[in-house]
Amino acid sequence: MNKFICNVCQYTFEGETPPEKCPSCGNSCSFVDATCYTPDCGNGKNINTVIYKNPKQ
Repeated sequence: MNKFICNVCQYTFEGETPPEKCPSCGNSCSFVDATCYTPDCGNGKNINTVIYKNPKQ
């Protein structure tokens, strides 16, 4: 499962593709793919901490 982060409110979405509207802020945001693709990345949450330092979920 991929992790995407809203560029406006930092909402983390998990799915195959990001939504057109952010479920959190309701804006038509750009989502950044923040999925970790290496085992040592993400501190067990599968979120790339280089892209997103404080995952809420």
